[in-house]
Order: sequence, then C-alpha cells, then structure tokens
Amino acid sequence: MTGGYLKTLKIVGRVKVDKVEVFGKTQQNLIRKFSNDIKQSIEETIEENLEKEKAAILKGLLLGDTTDIEEEVKEHFQTSNLSHILAISGMHISYLIIGIQLFFSKAFGKKKTKILTIIILMQYILITGFSPSITRAVVMGIITIMGGLLHRKSDVWNSLAISLLGILIYNPYLLCHVGLQLSYLGTIGILLFHSTILQILNKIPLKKDNLIFTKIKEFVAVSVSAQIMILPVLFYHFNCFGIYFLITNLLVSFIIGPLIIVAFFSLLIKPFFILLSIMLDFLNLITSFSQLPLSKIYIPTPSISMIIFYYIGILLLSKLYSIYQTKESIVTYQRIKNLIALFRYRFRERKRTYLRYSVLVVIFVLGLSHLPKDLKIYFVDVGQGDCTFIVTPQNKTILIDGGGSLRDEFDVGTKTVIPYVLDRGYTVIDYVFISHFDQDHVGRIAKGDGRITCKKCSDFETRGTFETI
Repeated sequence: MTGGYLKTLKIVGRVKVDKVEVFGKTQQNLIRKFSNDIKQSIEETIEENLEKEKAAILKGLLLGDTTDIEEEVKEHFQTSNLSHILAISGMHISYLIIGIQLFFSKAFGKKKTKILTIIILMQYILITGFSPSITRAVVMGIITIMGGLLHRKSDVWNSLAISLLGILIYNPYLLCHVGLQLSYLGTIGILLFHSTILQILNKIPLKKDNLIFTKIKEFVAVSVSAQIMILPVLFYHFNCFGIYFLITNLLVSFIIGPLIIVAFFSLLIKPFFILLSIMLDFLNLITSFSQLPLSKIYIPTPSISMIIFYYIGILLLSKLYSIYQTKESIVTYQRIKNLIALFRYRFRERKRTYLRYSVLVVIFVLGLSHLPKDLKIYFVDVGQGDCTFIVTPQNKTILIDGGGSLRDEFDVGTKTVIPYVLDRGYTVIDYVFISHFDQDHVGRIAKGDGRITCKKCSDFETRGTFETI
C-alpha cells in the first residue's frame, strides 16, 4: 500500500543514510520559484485575514492544500459528501474562468481575455501542484478555450482522453490515485447519465415555467449521475456512504460559485474577506449535516468482480432505457422495445408468481450465508499492542482488544480496526472483549476507571455487551 502511494508521487524507493554531504547545487527553476512565491503570498494573505479554521478551509478551496484542516473537519466534509470541493476540479476551474471573463473581457476584449485565461490556468496548475483532478480540469478547460480561439468546437470526450493520456504518460501509477479515479468517473457519469436522469425528472408534474424547480432538477441530475459512477470507488476506498448527499450538495451549489469568485477577489481587495468569512460560516453550517443521526452508513469493501458487474449492469440498463425512449425507427431498436414491452406485460400478468420466486431466492441466499463456515482468526497490526478479530463458524464476529496509541491525534480504531473489519466484509461487531486495560490493548475503547465508552466504534454498529476477560 505504501509503495503504491509513493509511486503515484514518482518516488521509486526509500533509502536510509547516516551521513549526507552536499557536493553542489543546481540552479533553481525560475518558473517553479515564481509559482511557489505566489502560493506563499496567497497563503499569507488568507492567514492574515481569516481565523485559523476558516483559513485552512479556504486554502483547500483555492489551492487544494488540506494539510492544515483538522481531521474532524475533514471527516465532516467527507460524511456530508462535500470532499470534492476541497479537491480542485472542474467546478473550481469553471468558476475561475467565469471570474476572469467577467473581470477582464470588457477591458481586453474576448480574444485577448481567452489568451490571458490560458496563461492564468497554466500558472494556476503550477501553484496548486499538478494533482490529477486539477490537471484534468485545466487541460480540458484550455482545450475548450483554444477551440474557441481557432473557431472550432471542442469534443468533451477527446478532451477527457487527451488529459488522461497526458497524466498517464507523466506517471502511469497515477491510475491508482483515488483523486484521479473520482474525478474522471464523476465526469464520465455526468456525460453518460445526465440527459437520461433529466428525462426521468422532467416527467415529475411541476410547473414548467418555474425556474427554481428547473435548476433543482438540473442539479439533481448532475449530482446523481456523478454519484452513480463514483459509488463503487467510494465504497472500495472509504467504506461509507453519506445519506444526505443530495441535500448538502444542493445547498452548496447555491453558494460555492459565488464563494470561489469572492475568494479570488478577496486576494486583490481585502474588504471582501468580511463577506467571505460569512460565506465560509454558511459552508461550515452545511457540513454540520454530518452530525445528524444516520448521517452515514458503513459498507463492506466490494470485490473487483462486483465493481465490474455493477458498471456493466448500470451501462446496460442506461442503454436499454435510452433505446426504449428513443423515437428512431431502427429495426434493432424496435425489436428491443418489443422485448421490453413483452417482459413488462408478462411481469404484470404473473406479478404474484414472480414475487414468490423472488422471496424464495432471497430466503435461499440468506440460508446459504448462515451455513456453518470455517473458524477464521485475524491478528490485526495495530502497532504497539494487540488486536484480534474472530469470525465464528456461525458467522458471529468477535473483537478481542482494539490496540492503542500513545499519540492522541491517531485513532487506531477508526484508522485501522474498523477499515480492517470492513475489508473482511463485515459491518457489525457482535462481541467485544478486553483482556486488560493497558493503553496498548484498550486504546480508546475504555476509560481509565474501566467503564466502556468505545469511542472508536461510535459510528460503527455493535451488538451485545462489552465484557472484560
């Protein structure tokens, strides 16, 4: 895991040395130095005019730098399904381009403004550090603008492919980067499913001239289409799903555009920071949805075969729906329509029979899952201390000790134990046993007086009682 991550950073190995000698220094890259100076100046301006927490969030919004954001705040963004606004992507670049056009188009004209936009985007990608999501968005934005300069309409699929090809030529291991997977899959989802979902939403009986409902339907179509594609990757890497993602993303959609534009203006005109501070307060209020009951559910890590099957099924259903709705008189399409109509007719005719068979299949599958299995014992690496996860032949899960850490900032329960259990395919711990109350065995499972608190399992479903051995 660590080696794979290092390869995404173009680090091919690690070495341990006892002595370092400098034989010479190469000349600095002036472009990189200039970009770094700009980034430091932006960070200093933000820190001087905003509180620490708000400054950290704004640096994430503008620079993609989340190092100063507290883990608890990051978790709130993740649970609210708003992590994407802290990773600079197409949305940020779109609003940056809009801001440049509004600010400079009257002074320089459209053509010169487009050239200036390309220069600013190239400089911006240097400042923000060439992350995959930023690179994709900037490359696609530059291709679109250059198409306008050459009086040619750019193709979004070609732009997407060119940006991905460039990234993988630079470093093929970035294909395993979570940010790249989410960025490209989200974009592909919008391209594939947006129009289909919008067609379904347009069948809802609403006033056609109501602009607010039209915008809401448009947003829901974009958000749901992106979620359809990134859902398996979210489950695979993060094992959780935010229940309120539609509400939080809808609320953020009304503020994120003005917030980003005001943020850029604030760097030039400091009084704008007053308005910016209020907008960041509202953003923090939206992330508080993560503290509501059932704000997220844990999902077992899906297998690669399940993910492939999911994508094949989704693409097939989408294609069948588009064929069924099309008015084109193609022979193949007509045959597929007839088959779908026949299936719907048969289903209505024998609905009760099919439901009975479905119930029997579900009972059969559940019965198979509860058949006696082999006893499984897993020894979890929690650093200093012990942790054992046991699955009985009756599929009961037992956790003996939970490890511990002398560093308060690292929660071994949420960072190690729970992800390990989810990777084994379980979302429930039936019994938790504690051998003794040393820090490296119990960690944050219990307080010093022996009372069980299980803070590490606060969001993880547990059944039964906690007992000491």
